Amino acid sequence: MQQPTLQNIRIRSTHDAHKIFYAVARRVLPMTTRRLDAEERRAICSGNVYIWEERCANSEATGMGMERWTDGMGWGPSRVRDEFLFYHQRENEANDDPSHPSAGWANIMRKRDTRPGGHPYSRTDTERLIKQTYSVHVYLPEDRPRNATRKWHLTAYFSQTTLDSLSTIDEILGVGDVMVPDGWFKSARASKAKRAETSSGDELAPPPRARASPSSPSTPSRTTRAPSPPRRHGLGPRGPRDLVPLDVLQGLARPVRNPVDEQFLRRFASSGV
Repeated sequence: MQQPTLQNIRIRSTHDAHKIFYAVARRVLPMTTRRLDAEERRAICSGNVYIWEERCANSEATGMGMERWTDGMGWGPSRVRDEFLFYHQRENEANDDPSHPSAGWANIMRKRDTRPGGHPYSRTDTERLIKQTYSVHVYLPEDRPRNATRKWHLTAYFSQTTLDSLSTIDEILGVGDVMVPDGWFKSARASKAKRAETSSGDELAPPPRARASPSSPSTPSRTTRAPSPPRRHGLGPRGPRDLVPLDVLQGLARPVRNPVDEQFLRRFASSGV
């Protein structure tokens, strides 16, 4: 019978999880190498902790690894807290549907929780199991020359009524008192969140400026422009501080005066006033 990695232990933080992973990497603690059979599933109880490897290209060579974790119990939706996922056990694991994939196993679990008189125990919310999971990418020294990584998972079970009575890894020599080297384990959720931030940043980047289509380079721009001020004949556009050259002014034709004004100006000049 395959034993859990740890028994009667509660996981307080990711630091606890990393120390357990490190103990498994050093073969101080055993790893769950295959899917649980019926007897092993019946033995699941509060305080059980399982470390298992997800099947990938690296694990196929050694024959280790599982595609997914199956315990035959029904669980509610996941809730995230401190990089852990928590699942609360449902009272009716298979919803009384005989065609449900977990229906057979759910019936076995019900028989386990049945009174001698044949009446099933009714669990309260605090008595139902809670499944706690955490995943990491593993960078073992022997895998680094091949630039290979593994993915390990922690699956732990507890209930609200038994949580305070469970022990911690601080009491286990070679596990709780050992420092974990940097770079061995990285949270899979943190890596996923970083990739999501990178992709969202690309989506929020400003779009490039529109360019003319290569098939129609001579297409005029339809951008609306403010009308240009009228130009005088012979004069180019000038700013408010630009002066017109003198030769340009001398070359301009003088406007023709009215004959009456011209005669009046001549008389005014000859009078010597």
